[in-house]
Amino acid sequence: MTHDTGIEGPAGGRLRLERDEHALATAALDEITQRGWREGSLARVAEAAGMTPAHASRVYPDERELLIDVLRLRDDLGIELLPETPRDGRGMLQAFIDIARFGTETPGTIELFGTLATAATAPEHPGHEYFRARYAWLRGLLVDALRELEEEGELKRRCDPQGVAAQAIALLDGLQIQWLLDRDVIDVEGLLRSFLDRNLHEPLEPARPIVAPRTSAPA
Repeated sequence: MTHDTGIEGPAGGRLRLERDEHALATAALDEITQRGWREGSLARVAEAAGMTPAHASRVYPDERELLIDVLRLRDDLGIELLPETPRDGRGMLQAFIDIARFGTETPGTIELFGTLATAATAPEHPGHEYFRARYAWLRGLLVDALRELEEEGELKRRCDPQGVAAQAIALLDGLQIQWLLDRDVIDVEGLLRSFLDRNLHEPLEPARPIVAPRTSAPA
């Protein structure tokens, strides 16, 4: 069950997958959350989705396409954590931090994102357009939130919403890679919150409990 956040995903609207695609992407997300994507993962995913590996390969002839749909599914779940109105600037920044914490609770998805993002800089990679659109979408959400705060007098002077948004995303990407390598040292949520707070007159709220969204079968 989804709720209406008033916010569309990177490709516009909410994610729509065919039934077999949804079953495989959901099973793959569970696999990645529990184990990461390793040798033998595809066979386990096919079994969990109730189909043979041969049928799974017909649904997704290119394994990379399946993994990109896993990231699309993760993004769609992340929308559930966003505020119900896109004009809630402070709520949007808090949700950005919540989503970062959600990522540290599912490290396999961070590992997958980093691996595919690097490979997808090549224009011929099947995930190239996904990553280009996703970064543009996320920048847009943050820029809109920061401009809303600017209009309300909550953003410090000389803060450029475009620059702050791009820096926040770059910071998150870099912190997540460092966190994968040294989880006891890097505090992704705390460092990201500190960066955003430096651009605001009043700091964001303290960490709050979040309920991780779950996938549901397509109608």
